[in-house]
Amino acid sequence: MKRISLLLLGIAVSLSALCQTEKHLTGTVKNAKGQNIEYVTVEVKDRDIRTISDAHGNFSVKIPDGDSTKLIFSHVSYSPKTVDISDIADKGHFNVMMEPSEYMLNDFAVIGKKMKEKTLKHKGLHLPGDAVYKGLDNIGLEMGVFVNPKHDFHVKNVNLDIRKCTYSKCTLSINMYEIVGKDSLINILHKPIYSVIEKSQVKQSIVFQPQEQLYFTHNKRYYVSMEIVDIQSDGMIVFPVYLKECYLRAPELSKIEKIPINIGLSIKGYEYKVPVKEANN
Repeated sequence: MKRISLLLLGIAVSLSALCQTEKHLTGTVKNAKGQNIEYVTVEVKDRDIRTISDAHGNFSVKIPDGDSTKLIFSHVSYSPKTVDISDIADKGHFNVMMEPSEYMLNDFAVIGKKMKEKTLKHKGLHLPGDAVYKGLDNIGLEMGVFVNPKHDFHVKNVNLDIRKCTYSKCTLSINMYEIVGKDSLINILHKPIYSVIEKSQVKQSIVFQPQEQLYFTHNKRYYVSMEIVDIQSDGMIVFPVYLKECYLRAPELSKIEKIPINIGLSIKGYEYKVPVKEANN
């Protein structure tokens, strides 16, 4: 009798698993002008389920029944948005409009000519071994450095070495934040900084160039990070590692975790001995 009870219990569990269904949603992310937005992170609230919008702003996500009914949309150039999907039918297609970030970059006027080309952040001592990002687990994880410039600094580019990439394609972004208070972060980019890495077994040096004028001021602190925002196919991307402190930031957490090694981000540009002043509008 005990064996029969266990058998019936096993059948009940199997039937329960078979009855479990998913809600499949598709949509398009646009801005107020009706333009499609690519590389928007679409995350199911309170669940480790996320996807990325494509070049046409389209996304597709499957949500197990009984899970969160909210989707969180985030992008470096736009304010985060939360959408309640409880009333959206399975396989329903819906549009999401995102508003530009409220952070406003000031116009700057360069006073004087005392400037010099400089690497603001160096890689550090090269170590044996590698940092390996594999599969989907690390999408959205930021790894970066704190910057506290002694003088005003015009950011020219951010550099990063890649040992190899076995994904068919992997999209990386460079993020920049002003650190306010103890650990609050404010995005200072209006235009995202992306680089699409093709499959290669050869070491590559990637140069990320901002699409806007970016200045770090000497009386502020910044967090500059690398993030994997999209991958195609199974595989991995491998970075050389260096002995220099680094800071990790998970997508679901605002807290930043300190670790003793980094992947060698270096920030290059021009240092101004005479302060850069905000221009009058």
